[in-house]
Amino acid sequence: MMRSLSAAVKLLAAATAVSAEGLSKVASGPFGHMQRFQDLHHERQLQAHNYAVARDRVEERQAKEPRFLNNQTEKFAVDSDELPDIDFDLGESYSGLLPIGSSSNDSSSPELFFWFFPSADENVGKEIVVWFTGGPGCSSMSGLFEENGPVTWMPGTYKPIENQWSWHKLSNVVWIEQPVGTGYTTGEPTAENEFDVAEQFRGFWKNFVDTFALQGYSVYITGESYGGMYCPYIASGMLEQDDTEYFNVSGMLIYDGIYNGDPVSADVAAVPFVEYWDGLFPFNDSFREDLHQRHVDCGYADYLEKYLVFPPSGPQPVDDLPGVNASTGNYQEGCDLLNDVYSKALTLNPCFNIYQVGAGCPIPYDPLGFAGASYYIPDGAPPIYFNRSEVKAALHAPADADWDMCKDGVFPSGDNSDPSSQVALPRVIEGTGNVMLVHGALDMVLIANGTMLAIQNMTWGGAQGFQERPSDPVFVPYHADPDQGSAAGAGVFGTAHTERGLTWAFVTLSGHMVPANQPSVAYRQLEVLLGRVANLQSTAPFTTDADKTPQPDPATLGGGTAPQTWASGSGADVLGSEKGTTTPEGGAARSGVVAMAAAAIPLVVMALQWVSFLA
Repeated sequence: MMRSLSAAVKLLAAATAVSAEGLSKVASGPFGHMQRFQDLHHERQLQAHNYAVARDRVEERQAKEPRFLNNQTEKFAVDSDELPDIDFDLGESYSGLLPIGSSSNDSSSPELFFWFFPSADENVGKEIVVWFTGGPGCSSMSGLFEENGPVTWMPGTYKPIENQWSWHKLSNVVWIEQPVGTGYTTGEPTAENEFDVAEQFRGFWKNFVDTFALQGYSVYITGESYGGMYCPYIASGMLEQDDTEYFNVSGMLIYDGIYNGDPVSADVAAVPFVEYWDGLFPFNDSFREDLHQRHVDCGYADYLEKYLVFPPSGPQPVDDLPGVNASTGNYQEGCDLLNDVYSKALTLNPCFNIYQVGAGCPIPYDPLGFAGASYYIPDGAPPIYFNRSEVKAALHAPADADWDMCKDGVFPSGDNSDPSSQVALPRVIEGTGNVMLVHGALDMVLIANGTMLAIQNMTWGGAQGFQERPSDPVFVPYHADPDQGSAAGAGVFGTAHTERGLTWAFVTLSGHMVPANQPSVAYRQLEVLLGRVANLQSTAPFTTDADKTPQPDPATLGGGTAPQTWASGSGADVLGSEKGTTTPEGGAARSGVVAMAAAAIPLVVMALQWVSFLA
């Protein structure tokens, strides 16, 4: 019988002596969208951890032999039996605070909080995935609990369950709260820009590597949203150190990231987004006509027509941006279109979710306090999960910490950085040859066309932008879903394209948080990032699918199915298709034989599920 982590901690401890407001009305200039994100969104007192576990409970636990437990790490070991409401074994994990200073014992330094899960696959080599939630100031614990961690406790669900799509099934993964001022972190925020954030993180990371003996590990940087700033600057800063012992960056994956500023990332793309999803924006004719006219008058329509083309038509302007008063840096009258759309949508649907525009009322209860796009705690609800005293004690977090999913003030004077697409992101693409940018089709807080404009204005690998229009399918393998609580889809899930070390993927049926909305898609994308699978068009089964579920012939997949429209120089057509051959879903037309072949796969999977159930 293998000992649980808590039992091993007990034995080690006995043998050794170890010291104990929504979107703003007016933008503050062309880069104001980042300020909007900021608007949206102590003394250290470690708790003594209770290592004693009843013998009968130890015998029942199924945790594997701990691989990272030693004299340095035992104080961070987590006994999941001490976490309320979680009635399953999380296995080996470690959490706590480490300083950003030069020493892991520097008690005067601000500290970042982490929760580290060694891979459930003991055959995983020397690699680790780092996850950052965005904000700025939003906690990565939300990613762990509601997106890609071992625990899934989605808004509106009864209790936490095991996540069959947890990324730790594929690799070692650590969820890190940063910058200082986020979540459980300690110390006063001082960062003025992303260079400061990257420098502070490198100090923490070196201490983390030394603590867990991760020297030489391949590091994969991942995140979402404002991670479009965090991830490229942190990864670029690591690469600049030329130190593979501590900073061996091998790839980067970002979901719905912000890579440029207003109005390019927001207002230019707002009206085409509304027109495509008109069923979700039931505006009256007069308002719809007014939006369309302002889209033209503000110069947004011409901007899309000129610059959202493949290959790029040339560099996009830096100063003379559409919809912006050049002398003041503020919006021209009537050109703050995204905010107007958002306000009108909220009038029609008080529960409108700008992160996933298909959502409606009622707002579900979220154990982390942030359901969709609203802070909502119903009367009689228990405290936010990470503010519960027993949770803080189990995770070695400060007892007096006031945890919130998102906090203001992590940049006391604002983030004064240039958009990551100008220098940092191209540097990471060229330095790793392994970068993936992913976007959910139903995300309006950051719209896919805004991201594609950033890509088409970015130079890497000796050329500007993508030379060809994205058209390849994003395929997710068919699989059995042993637990309907974490069931996820399969089949063609969007459109992808790869050039010169950069992969773009556009995911259907997903909003801003792709790992939450479509976890099987994110799982496949991580397989590709880690080199387990060749590309997003591969029809190989999931690498963790022991049954090797039958998959379709790649020739039957057709083109991508991304729903967004794109300017083409001769009007708008649908990404991933040729004019005259589109289906209502926006993908390439398929023959009846292909459709029947694709339809047969889910029946096979269903039969396998029933066999498993009856067994």
